[in-house]
Amino acid sequence: MTPARFLETRRPAWNRLGQLLEKTRYRGAAGLTEEELHEITRLYPGVAVDVARARVYKMDSQTQEKINHLAIAAHGVLYRRQHVRPLQAIWGFLARDYPRLFRKVWRYVSLSAALFVVGALAAYASVRIKPSRAYLFVPQGLDRPGDMEVTPEDVSQRYRSAPKQIMAAGITTNNIQVAFFAFASGIAAGVGTCYVLLVNAMMLGAFFAHFANHNLSYECYSYLTPHGALEIFAILVAGGAGLRLGLSLAIPGRVTRGAALRAGAGDAVLLVLGTIPMFIVAGAIESFVTPSYLPNELKIAIGVLALAVTLAYLVLAGRGRRAQPVSAA
Repeated sequence: MTPARFLETRRPAWNRLGQLLEKTRYRGAAGLTEEELHEITRLYPGVAVDVARARVYKMDSQTQEKINHLAIAAHGVLYRRQHVRPLQAIWGFLARDYPRLFRKVWRYVSLSAALFVVGALAAYASVRIKPSRAYLFVPQGLDRPGDMEVTPEDVSQRYRSAPKQIMAAGITTNNIQVAFFAFASGIAAGVGTCYVLLVNAMMLGAFFAHFANHNLSYECYSYLTPHGALEIFAILVAGGAGLRLGLSLAIPGRVTRGAALRAGAGDAVLLVLGTIPMFIVAGAIESFVTPSYLPNELKIAIGVLALAVTLAYLVLAGRGRRAQPVSAA
């Protein structure tokens, strides 16, 4: 092939690649349609080879510089990591990556839930058989000193006396601390996470049983369900994160413990971080809905709805086609 023939046959590809690259000037690969992005992937290898060909054919320096610039620019669009704004990254994580991660590690969350249910049922049965055991599982909060037993109305009234914004912040912070403790305890081969889950489960089971022993089951459910449905689920997810961390260390499989721990820690950290919005919503409900004078049925419905929406989000979100490898560069 002669230099003139080389220019004649390859110039249309250079011009087209230049047009496509012009569209990426401000938004990068996001400025291209899917078809245009695929077109760049087809044109780029040939232009990269043309850089060497231009030297072989001893093309003028201006032509060589143009081809080299096109190849570098196309490589940057396809493989360079694009700058992502923090809010955009957070939205992408919550809208797409977190639901996919949850579906990936759902078995650990299921194991966390199984441990919690076993602990709660065991404590419930124990307190129903012997009511005095409630004070072993829940040493504080069942009775008022020197008075009769606390009723759900008493507890609600106590909540109503607290400033809502301050209470919401305190409740959310406390719940997040519990979740992160359940997660961090997983480093001890998951044993610490199991302990945290079982302790909290037995407290809840004993609490339900105590009110059931006094024929106040419905009042107890109507008080705890609005915020507790989502709050407990978030703790179970955090427990799943701790188990993912611990079991990757205890049972590394066919890889080294270090490699298994790195992979498990990456999943676990992201999994527990995703529970923060759940705790914020649950804290708001606990502060503004639970102590309110709304009908109990409506309160329960709000709690069930919050949990249902969360489950639907985790099961359905992020199921679209994954980005092509070149566009994720």
